[in-house]
This record gives sequence, structure tokens and C-alpha cells, in this order.
Amino acid sequence: MMRVPRASADRWVPGIALLAKYDRGWLRSDLVAGVVLAAILVPQGMAYAELAGLPAVNGLYTTVACLVGYALFGPSRVLVLGPDSSLGPLIFASIVPLSITGDPAELVAFAGLLALLVGAIEVGLGIGKLGFVADLLSKEVQVGYMIGLGVTIVVGQL
Repeated sequence: MMRVPRASADRWVPGIALLAKYDRGWLRSDLVAGVVLAAILVPQGMAYAELAGLPAVNGLYTTVACLVGYALFGPSRVLVLGPDSSLGPLIFASIVPLSITGDPAELVAFAGLLALLVGAIEVGLGIGKLGFVADLLSKEVQVGYMIGLGVTIVVGQL
């Protein structure tokens, strides 16, 4: 059996490295943060799934799977990811015209295919080292985006 070097595994699955350095004193705070995050994001994910024309249960599964996936593959232990209201209408507009029967299972399959295609494109962009394109945005645009995101989060929480 071939062993993968530790540095390589940490590069592809940063959650392993973070877990190795985890301080048990953080456990209580992390559990509280996880429960609060789930209480906020799960209903949002279910609502956004319905907004996309999918059954609400798909939003539940997707939200939980994304949080677990980011815990394993995400490089930051403080960054939080969640469903976004702008994606629902975009997914709806992409998959509904393709549906012949309007069957929810068919819509779920189309949404899954769309997710796989977007993921493949993002992996391709990463392999092609095209992340520098984001640096071409002016500093003002980047700051404006971050301020808008902050305002959206604050208003959403209020």
C-alpha cells in the first residue's frame, strides 16, 4: 500500500491539519456556533431550494453537506459558508426550461447536473491557475463587494 505524504494530504484536505492542531478548549464554543449556524442556515437552505423550484428537503441536504464539505476541504476554520438568495432564481431559470414533465425528481437531477458542471468549471479554473483574474478587479470594486456582503449579513441577522 502506497502512503501519501502528509504535506500532500494536508494540502488537499486542510481539515485534517486543523483537526490535528485543534484545542479542546474550543469545543464548547464551536458546538454553540455550530448549533446557531445550523438554526440559521438550514431554514434558509430549505427556503432557497423551494425558490429554485426544488423540494425543500434538498435544501436541507445541500446545506448540511456543504458545511461538512467545507469543514474537510476549506482552508479557514473561521469562514462560514451558506446558501445565497441569488442562486435560487438562477438555478430555477436554468433548470425549469429543460424540464419536460415538471417532475420534482427531474428538476433535482437537472440541479445536480448543474452543480457538477459548475464544480468542474471551478476545478478547471483552479488547475489552470486562473484565480489571478479576480485580482484584475479594482480595489474599490472588491471593497464595495465586501461592504455589501457585510450589510446583507447584518440586515439578514436583524
